Amino acid sequence: MKNVTVKDIVDACSGILLCGEETAQICHVSFDSRECKEKMLFVPLIGEKTDGHQYILSAFEHGAAAVFTSEHSLEDIPREQRGYAWIRVPDTKAALQALARWYRQRIKMPVIGITGSVGKTTTRAMVTEALSGSLSVYQTKGNLNSQIGVPVMLLETGDEDIAVLEMGMSEFGEMDRLTQMVRPEIAVITCIGVAHIEQLKTRENICGEKLAITHGMKPDGIVLLNGDDDMLADKRDSVPQKVYYYGTGDTCEFRAENIRIIEGKAEFDAVYGEKRIPVSLSMPGKHNVLNALAALAVCELSGASMEAGAKKLSEFQGIKMRQQIYAMDCYTVIDDSYNANPDSMKAGLRVLMEYPAQGRRVAVLGDMLELGEQEIMFHEEIGSFAAALGVDNLCTIGTLSKAMEKAAKQVDERIQTRHFESREELTAYLKSLLKPEDVVLLKGSRGMQLNLVADALRN
Repeated sequence: MKNVTVKDIVDACSGILLCGEETAQICHVSFDSRECKEKMLFVPLIGEKTDGHQYILSAFEHGAAAVFTSEHSLEDIPREQRGYAWIRVPDTKAALQALARWYRQRIKMPVIGITGSVGKTTTRAMVTEALSGSLSVYQTKGNLNSQIGVPVMLLETGDEDIAVLEMGMSEFGEMDRLTQMVRPEIAVITCIGVAHIEQLKTRENICGEKLAITHGMKPDGIVLLNGDDDMLADKRDSVPQKVYYYGTGDTCEFRAENIRIIEGKAEFDAVYGEKRIPVSLSMPGKHNVLNALAALAVCELSGASMEAGAKKLSEFQGIKMRQQIYAMDCYTVIDDSYNANPDSMKAGLRVLMEYPAQGRRVAVLGDMLELGEQEIMFHEEIGSFAAALGVDNLCTIGTLSKAMEKAAKQVDERIQTRHFESREELTAYLKSLLKPEDVVLLKGSRGMQLNLVADALRN
């Protein structure tokens, strides 16, 4: 944050300053008391297991100069701590969000908001990479894309030319709250899948919630949609803003043509009007072609250079635990373990089959969580899909993934399958199974912690 005082914060969230100097400058915001940042506002959040108020003293020790509180009065504050700014609010999370809404009105930089069921993080990183060929860019750090993470990211923007913020949601109404804070000039929706269908019940509901990103946009804003997605392809007249499509179809303003996978890397031509720009990526996958195309579309729509963006994308190495490829002497590991849903599982399996390998293609798949009443059907679908693609070995771990094994055998009896109850057992088996010519994919929901298996294989 720039040029923000304690008084500004008090006014923005309708709080009460219990003690401390209202003229004190505040430059950072955090909900983690262990972060060492001077002139920081600490936001103690109340969760199911912990109450952040108990870490206020630790926050002061790490450089915090101000704190929100919903539990203290002046009499509760020790005299030696009254030099800090204590701001009383009814709800600390709501106060954080109110502060973010206020701050967004002050900053001039344009903001790109990115959402979707699959590919948010990779697309956000690719958009950032492409824009950095022309502009200084601020982007979401890590996975801070929630009701708590988004306001913190917004408040941490500084002197950059443009910001790229990832916006995630899992329940009704969450996107509307996020967009009222972010108010993006350009919104990107990558696709509509079945992630969080347990809470939202149908893809139609998920689509409606994703499109709610437009609620916080001005009428002259721009919405960029994936034209290859069946739920988004007919939404051109569904929002008041100008809609552009990216994809492979003739109706897409931004098109990927001449797509090919060469030695495990994707290449294509990005076409917009009279422009035709060759693009070479360091990773495989049609989904990554679409992610890159979205990034180049954002460049064009925000006034940056598509050509400079394409050059930067050729240098993009991906994100840890998201289809990171480690080609070693003993075998090749594709670590895609960060998270999983049916759409991203299929994308990962396609990458496995596209990767040039002389040996076997081994898929190590864990449970996909939060899929609701049809969770078994979705796991069966992935098992069938893996077998139909021609995966040589299918290793599963978890409870739900047992359904993958059975479904795979029904499609192709020749596929080698094995189920495991523990990561240690799975790791030992893989180390004995894999040969130098083999390539192995690891993918499952974050709770399955298949990244630990990937790390063990790499080491």
